[in-house]
Amino acid sequence: MTIETQTKDSALETLLDDIPRQIESLRSARETFLTDAVLLGEIPSPTFGESDRIRLVVDRFRENGLAEPTIDEFGNASGIIPGSSGESAILVTAHADSVFSAETRHVLEVGSDHITGPGIADNSIGLAAVVALPKLLDHLNIRFKDDLILLANAKSLGRANLEGARGFLDTMRRPIHAGICVEGATQGRLSYSGLGALRGEITLNIPKDYDWSSFGAAGAISHINRLINQLMEIPLPKEPKSKMTFGGLTAGSSFNTSPKTGRLRFEITSEGDEVIDDLENRLNEICEQFSLETGTEVKMETVAKRQNCGIPFSHPLVKATRSIMDKAGITPKVDPSTGDLNALIRAGHPGVTLGLTTVENLREENETIQLEPLYAGLAQLITLLQAIDGGFCEE
Repeated sequence: MTIETQTKDSALETLLDDIPRQIESLRSARETFLTDAVLLGEIPSPTFGESDRIRLVVDRFRENGLAEPTIDEFGNASGIIPGSSGESAILVTAHADSVFSAETRHVLEVGSDHITGPGIADNSIGLAAVVALPKLLDHLNIRFKDDLILLANAKSLGRANLEGARGFLDTMRRPIHAGICVEGATQGRLSYSGLGALRGEITLNIPKDYDWSSFGAAGAISHINRLINQLMEIPLPKEPKSKMTFGGLTAGSSFNTSPKTGRLRFEITSEGDEVIDDLENRLNEICEQFSLETGTEVKMETVAKRQNCGIPFSHPLVKATRSIMDKAGITPKVDPSTGDLNALIRAGHPGVTLGLTTVENLREENETIQLEPLYAGLAQLITLLQAIDGGFCEE
């Protein structure tokens, strides 16, 4: 071990030793980030409908003294905490959209040890951590050499296919040391790779000239049920790990009328890109065959398709993150990402996704976060930013 390595390790240990102090100090700053969490969380922000929440974010960026508070052409809000040198930057991002519709009643219940309400974990509290970061750093008296770019990225989920993050990264010309994607759920999450994925929607229509007297004639619901059974018979490899999920089914609106249209949403994830390609072809073949055999119109639309990407487990960024989690009393759980980390890594930047706190009823209207674990979750985020800024996460 060289003297330089010893010095670097010693400096990292100093950062790690400060984590307990940070956790205690963040408890006294509770209202700082909880206020932002409630303000942001009570604004509906469905994918493609995030503009009201984004406007509040950029207003908070201005109030907190960030440089260049901006809403870009992709609908993202960003601002910069200037560093002492500003030669490069660290990106801290959280998605601003939610799975809940604008019609959902967005009222949060704040208790002494929890917050409950639609989208609080995914991802109002993650977004609030990014928005409140300037005040939290001032509270802890922490400064950086690098600029910190804070980003509330829009159009992340579902059909948006990471449009906001991809657009921001594609048009950014500043050098980035690394990036951190912040999620409310779940503490211990450690993502350093992006999982290959195929998201699609299968639409089945009963044509006007459909022969209702033919053998096997049925409405859209019965046909889609048969189609699902065929899709479930597709063998999935154990290696590379692969999974098929049916996430949504819509058809009909009455008790006694057979619907003529049905839609099935699905996602296939795999650690093998070739598996994704093969399954996409197989699904298209099954839909074509089913259409011919049943006299229905069946079409598959690919909504999003992503290749696997990532940084190695041995990367200094991953090593530093694991050390920080250990010191903060957080048990890491490796979880490949299907979110914005994919865009970050595919743009050529090392990055990780972190979860802030423990969660119950994720993606349900009574979604709940626990407040006590949140202090350690915030301390892990801030300490990792310090480690990146100190050069401890570079290959």
